[in-house]
Amino acid sequence: LSFSSNIAPFRSNNVLLFADTERKYVDNDSEMNEDKQRDLLDQLDATYNYDGRLPSKGGIDHRCGYVSIVGAPNMGKSTIMNAVLDEELCVATRRPQTTRHAILGVLTRNDTQLCLFDTPGVIENPAYKLQEGMMEAVMGAFYDADVLLVVTDIFSTPISDDDLFQKVQSSRKPIIVVVNKIDLVDKVKRSNNDVDEEGTVVRTVTTEEAIIRWRQLLPKAIAILPVTATEGSKDVGITALRNILLGVDNDIPASLRNLGRPLAGMYRGDKKTITTEEAKELLPLGPPLYEQDALSDRPERFFCSEIIRAALFQNLKKEVPYCCEVQISNFREPLEHEPNRKILIEAVVLVERDSQKSIIIGKGGLTIKQIGSEARVKLEEFLNHSVYLQLDIKVNKDWRKNEKTLRSFGYMK
Repeated sequence: LSFSSNIAPFRSNNVLLFADTERKYVDNDSEMNEDKQRDLLDQLDATYNYDGRLPSKGGIDHRCGYVSIVGAPNMGKSTIMNAVLDEELCVATRRPQTTRHAILGVLTRNDTQLCLFDTPGVIENPAYKLQEGMMEAVMGAFYDADVLLVVTDIFSTPISDDDLFQKVQSSRKPIIVVVNKIDLVDKVKRSNNDVDEEGTVVRTVTTEEAIIRWRQLLPKAIAILPVTATEGSKDVGITALRNILLGVDNDIPASLRNLGRPLAGMYRGDKKTITTEEAKELLPLGPPLYEQDALSDRPERFFCSEIIRAALFQNLKKEVPYCCEVQISNFREPLEHEPNRKILIEAVVLVERDSQKSIIIGKGGLTIKQIGSEARVKLEEFLNHSVYLQLDIKVNKDWRKNEKTLRSFGYMK
């Protein structure tokens, strides 16, 4: 699977060319019929011919599109994307706001290329520039999406930003809602605070209640699917979701039947399922934007920095890991004549205060050793090669509030 850094500009060229030509046919956030899509593809093929441009693999029936995953913090968006891809691409922890970037994951099957965007959890009132940049990433993913995947849980945790949620409600983009964490149903009990004085349920605690609530919130949603993302790619809800997004040729209703009896509100109107034809119409016609084996447009060193940052979240308490940024300063792979040599990774952990640096180092250096040890194991699993990891901790005062610094880290444009 490819993580080549050359993919990013290549993708941008295709997207920009596609967008510039598409404006002749369609206004923003409106639908374009398939005849016009085919006309557009013919025009692109006739107009642009440059090194690296991918052919329209599969002919005029090939589909390629972006699915943006949005929702409140700690809903399991990264876990869902990993499960759909069947790859541990995005770091996922039990702490909210682990994801800071919009991260692309690519899944290519037969005549479909599915491009998923994992996004940071939505924050209504960003507290500092870093969070503003994170919300820019969410809005960018929203506008770029062909399909919106809204993630909630059995408690019906909403998208806190009213402006964004209104955009979701009024959008003409296809919407699928995922109700995650249904494995908690047997572990929670209703409290007096779950129902208001008029008897209205204000916090759902069952899958049935959550589906009804979200059918009321997003009546146009194509489907509202219950899943347990922590079970991974084999979860029946994840399998159904993947099949719908890919529009696979096998019987999509069969994978939906594996979810059990359709619950009220799972599908629009009085429908009891989704047909294969309906699923195939979700993604637009278009050539693939990425190579067959591409998994993301980000390089390996980006994911290495994310793995190290996840180890910080696992080992540090309270606010400290949120004040940390990880930058890979050196990434050296063995040459062909030295296959037994380890991959050298030198990383800088940036913090905002000297006191935070002391906490990360820990008494006698024990904390940083534990962080490094856990990160190295994960890095070796990810890279499938032995790793020598060196961590250095530096203070960059108030880096989360410094717009220039955040631009250099890729958090702001």
